[in-house]
Amino acid sequence: MHRRIVLALVCALGLRAQFHAGAGSRLISPDVQDYSKAKVYLAGFDKDRKATGIHDPLYARCVALGVGPAKASPPLLICGIDSIGLFWDDVLRIRKALTSRKVVYKGLIVAASHSHQTPDTMGLWGPGEKTGIDEKYTSLVVERTADAAVEAIRRMVPARARVVTVRSPELDRFIDDDRPPKRHDSDVVALEALDAKSGKPLAVLLNWANHPEALGSKNKLVSADYVARLRTRIEELHLGAVAVFANGALGGMQSPLGAEVPGGLKDGTFEKADYIGARVADMTCAALDKAADVEIGKVEYREKMIRIPVSNAGFKVAMEKNIYNGRKAWNPDGTTTTVVGMFRLGTVLEGATVPGELYPELSMGGIERYRGADFPDAALEPAIKGSLMRAPHRMLLGLANDEVGYIIPKAEWDDAAPWLNGAKKRWYGEVNSVGPEAAPLIAKALAELFGAN
Repeated sequence: MHRRIVLALVCALGLRAQFHAGAGSRLISPDVQDYSKAKVYLAGFDKDRKATGIHDPLYARCVALGVGPAKASPPLLICGIDSIGLFWDDVLRIRKALTSRKVVYKGLIVAASHSHQTPDTMGLWGPGEKTGIDEKYTSLVVERTADAAVEAIRRMVPARARVVTVRSPELDRFIDDDRPPKRHDSDVVALEALDAKSGKPLAVLLNWANHPEALGSKNKLVSADYVARLRTRIEELHLGAVAVFANGALGGMQSPLGAEVPGGLKDGTFEKADYIGARVADMTCAALDKAADVEIGKVEYREKMIRIPVSNAGFKVAMEKNIYNGRKAWNPDGTTTTVVGMFRLGTVLEGATVPGELYPELSMGGIERYRGADFPDAALEPAIKGSLMRAPHRMLLGLANDEVGYIIPKAEWDDAAPWLNGAKKRWYGEVNSVGPEAAPLIAKALAELFGAN
């Protein structure tokens, strides 16, 4: 039968409106036989922190979401990877790998978990003034993330969907923040896809904002931190699902270090990391078990390239010393190019992709004007989840498709004394931010994306 006739019949039967989903997973642990002889630099905390072994495997996990079979309607791919962060340069490599395999897709989002116990893929944690990037390892991450994406598309089947937002004081208590205004975007937002015929779980995409650094700076074992137990617990409770984790607005900084948990579990221990991961999973699965199916008749994705002025002196030095190993090349006007995006699943779920660590008040609202701020009269950015989105369930994927550091409300920017709110020393954040224009430019681009028809 002629292809046009087939498509016409499919449309007439209403089958093209059927939600489809699939998931794929690949190991991205370092390929190291003897850690005593290897130089695997762990990212986050201190420079020259070399791994001595592996505690739990690292993964690239992808979910493919679409309306109709992949061949009829290209799906949206959302991949969560156990990594401190990938630059746009390497995300482009993943996209090119998919193109070379003739994979057609609506959009690709690669969201790093930001675990501080994973290999340095940004170059900032090597020895002395040298890069910590191992190009062989980065290539492994690129290829296996592409493999997981291909598998997710290949495994797409007609699916049902459930979406939940979990709000709890317990989730809030898992996060510590030492900088005002001490806002937390602690809601868990999760999407579960189930096989339309059998009802068996296919995938759970979970979005939560908290630094995966419960293990602290003294740990030297490769690990996904609390994310490892979060995923395994979801997969125990919803057998058959591939759990995909994406972090959120974790700037400011949102951390389990300093947060109190029952039993007095201490910072820097796997017991604390496992407890947090298991509890987040338990609350999420309990909510999903009670949720009704939702209709997803359309999957949308849009992205926009923007240029952000680089004012961070440390970033400039890193560029001069080639710490990024050829990545993050600047434009002639002193800006860096990055990407923001939005996605929408029917009328039930909207999401934003942000290329860094967004302060929660930029997500939820509540920006404050403090004495000592460098730009006290700056316009306040609109709350991305609180103002720009309209769907009942709202995700914000941080460290998505790039990493430009902390994204701080311009009115709260403080890079020169006197310090914010009369503090005696400099606040943490600006030292790891591309500059004060990041938040206004990202918010503006997202407002345009969500406002587009």
